[in-house]
Amino acid sequence: MTDAVANIIALIYEGPTEANPWQGFAAALRNFLAARNVVVTLHHAEDDQGDEYVMAGPDDDPIDWAAVEARYRAEFMDDDPYRPDRMASGDLGLIVYPRMAPAMGAFMAELGITHCLRSCFAEPGGIRCWVDIVRGTETTDRPFSQAEQDLIRSFLPHLSRALTLYAKLKRQEAEKNIYESMVDHFALGCVLLNENGEVIHLNRNATALIGQWPGISIFRNRLTLSDHHSHHTLEAAVAAVTAARLGGAGRKEGQLVRLGDCHGRLLGLLVYPAPAQRYYRGSQVPSAIVYLSDLTANLEALRPARSHSLGRIGQLFDLTRQESTLALLLAYGHTLTEAAQEMAIAEATARNYSKKIYTKMGVASQTDLVRLMLRSFSILL
Repeated sequence: MTDAVANIIALIYEGPTEANPWQGFAAALRNFLAARNVVVTLHHAEDDQGDEYVMAGPDDDPIDWAAVEARYRAEFMDDDPYRPDRMASGDLGLIVYPRMAPAMGAFMAELGITHCLRSCFAEPGGIRCWVDIVRGTETTDRPFSQAEQDLIRSFLPHLSRALTLYAKLKRQEAEKNIYESMVDHFALGCVLLNENGEVIHLNRNATALIGQWPGISIFRNRLTLSDHHSHHTLEAAVAAVTAARLGGAGRKEGQLVRLGDCHGRLLGLLVYPAPAQRYYRGSQVPSAIVYLSDLTANLEALRPARSHSLGRIGQLFDLTRQESTLALLLAYGHTLTEAAQEMAIAEATARNYSKKIYTKMGVASQTDLVRLMLRSFSILL
């Protein structure tokens, strides 16, 4: 195996982590085979929406490949002997365009394309991808030799393994984004710390909270509280959960840190150990999670002024707008008298509304109403 081939194989396994997957592989393969273009198709759309692909080609390529694809789909795809959707993993197809139907041959001649070597690879989850290596008059229009075809065939098992890694990474990335959006939905900040207590990641809410609160900051890559007692409590909590995690104790309960009241607001911090992974070590491995919550701000979701909360609570419990307003006022802590004054209605009217609310929500008291509203908090935000 030559150094050039070894480098191409290495680039195959680096492909899943590239911003444009397998762009480095496509560029190296293009140079090695003196090709005009190398295209890695990551998704072949069976409708007319177009494929998802990365391409290595000339820097000053004058061809509008989107227009080429559209015309190919409309006029020539049915006659393609190696249509992507008809190829199985491991298939290799050699297309000599001058020998194709006259219309397709003429179309490719206009583009200066004479030969294409197409291969297909897949992973167990069902993702299929294709590699097209194109030669034409601008580079070398010689046919692909048997040795070159064998070389591409030898790459296919590597590409399938790399695609399996890519699929797993993308699935985990999608799950992470979903879970992170759930955390964001609850207005919960999340700070990940390594085993040395250094910050390695903050979500959007944590960044916003730290920017808004004068008593908390990131200093020298560490989460820092201006209140000395609270800061020592935080440091001790982080040290405790990290030591327990490293020692295999599997400490599951979190440790709470309260950052004192600031302009009528209260910030709570909850320190938890990050789940341990046996074979994953290093400075970028999360060891502790610090959850940040502006406890006062979370109550804002229940304020009746929030029109979308009124709409959602009404839809959830089949309440009228007036009933929804009263329900939210009661849940926010108002007495029936205070709620009636806030709504500018008679207390007797508010009492009648409350009876209807209790019936529709299946509760017997204001305490039960508050409990039910708190359980519904996630969809009221």
